[in-house]
Amino acid sequence: MIKTRIRALGAALPAQEYSTDDVLARMSSGGEFAVERITGIAHRHLVDRDTEDTLTLGVAAALDCLADSGIDPVDLDIVICGATTVHDGYDMVFEPSAAKEIARRIGAVNATGYDVANACGGTMTGVYLLDNLIRAGVVRTGMVVTPEVISPVTAGALAEAVDARDPQFAALTLADAAVAVVLDPAVDDAEAVHYVDLITCAEYSPLCIAKPSDASENMIMLTDNLTMQAAPRRETWARFHRDLLEKRGTDFAAEEFDFIIFHQLGVGFTEKLAASGAGIHGTEMPPRLARVEKYGNTGSSTHFLVLYDYLKRGLVPAGSKVCFVPTASGMVFGVLSATIGELVKA
Repeated sequence: MIKTRIRALGAALPAQEYSTDDVLARMSSGGEFAVERITGIAHRHLVDRDTEDTLTLGVAAALDCLADSGIDPVDLDIVICGATTVHDGYDMVFEPSAAKEIARRIGAVNATGYDVANACGGTMTGVYLLDNLIRAGVVRTGMVVTPEVISPVTAGALAEAVDARDPQFAALTLADAAVAVVLDPAVDDAEAVHYVDLITCAEYSPLCIAKPSDASENMIMLTDNLTMQAAPRRETWARFHRDLLEKRGTDFAAEEFDFIIFHQLGVGFTEKLAASGAGIHGTEMPPRLARVEKYGNTGSSTHFLVLYDYLKRGLVPAGSKVCFVPTASGMVFGVLSATIGELVKA
């Protein structure tokens, strides 16, 4: 049976970095929000919408991913875009697909492609689909690129949110960033995707909704944080993973993960996810990789942006086994288990 591997990884950030205080200084209400104290987010990158957008960030991440990878863009069979939304300048667009446009701009002339939107689970959904396409023999080499430009809903919160209990509070944690991941067939388990799976609990879909504002021209995001982060929801990933491992005849401790990466909502949230995992799996969690304080919540790009950061700093050696835990509104839960190679060149 064909197995896949993560062959290459790239990322791109908007040029401008802001402190959380810089962002909150633009609040129209002048209220107290304490975003950094509550979430641990001290900095984030936001696009300059006059010069940066989904496509420019996506191209930059894709080219970074391909650099020094030994992959010629003409050898990409497919490009999948996992961004939550696609912005071309100030306009939100749906056609042509961002995947096809990014493929054209990087010279992937032989690649088919499509966009898949699954909130903060978009990248992992793209990896899930690409992994299955390669294992089925439909394609050989593909890229998932996620240029996440979600700061427009932050602008909505800055204009409309009243206080820390406002349903737009979570929008004040958001930031922009792009990642790109190339998958191809694995040679052996020393560098491979061991499994990837996702589940959607549609009952909870009303808990986080993005939509046009009724009060202004902004996009807004309304989130019921207390309900979303209550124990039954934050435990779902571990229960899902436990059941998956039982079907594979193993358990979490036997997997011997070197690292785990949770969705980067905030420092406290990742600690709660880890505690839930330890309780349900009955074993300590591996060391957490987290950079939410530096990048904020970059939506669907969070997991691979964190991995990229640690690899760049030489803190994740080749051969490490990593557990990725996506959580997204919808609500989407899942797991990706992969042993990684060098991926990022100095």
